[in-house]
Amino acid sequence: CTAEVAKAFEMQSKKSFVRKDTNMLTEQGPVNMVLEFQLPDRMRQIVTPVIDPKPNEMIVIGLRAWTQDNGEWFELPPAAADQAVEFMKKSLAQNGNDMGKFDCKGTEKLDGKEVRTYQGEIEVSQQTKDMAKQQGIADSEVKTQNEAVRLVYVDAATGLPARAVYGRRDKPESPIYKEVYSFPDALDIKEPVIKN
Repeated sequence: CTAEVAKAFEMQSKKSFVRKDTNMLTEQGPVNMVLEFQLPDRMRQIVTPVIDPKPNEMIVIGLRAWTQDNGEWFELPPAAADQAVEFMKKSLAQNGNDMGKFDCKGTEKLDGKEVRTYQGEIEVSQQTKDMAKQQGIADSEVKTQNEAVRLVYVDAATGLPARAVYGRRDKPESPIYKEVYSFPDALDIKEPVIKN
């Protein structure tokens, strides 16, 4: 099952255009984020906090990056641009092999499509294992504190990722993190116009 998840993300990395719509809970509250990739080296990121619907946008092209401040675009200095480029590379290089091990959970309908569902094994921290060992509890009996669950849904027809969800096992309807993947026919990510 782990190999099937890895294959889906490997296929995604070969698509010319990728879009990820993400909803996540942060310390500042719920946030919506859209990531669009135009391979080989273009990304647009739009982050919108739910409590402040004013979006923050960033564009990366090659080794350069731009963002907005009060609606005005400006180019990021080299150190900040390097961080944005690294973020883009990591987001594009995401693959199943880096996501740990998965168990097959079968096929189901999601948004009208048939998907194969995979549940990731949640790793227990070494600190938790060490504390359990001191109390005489075997590693195999140690469970994560919040019993978190990670699910990946793969489109059965295309073999591409459809969705990834991370959340508490007892609240599957309210995930901490949900990412929905789509593969548009085209995206046009351009260098922003900077006013002088």
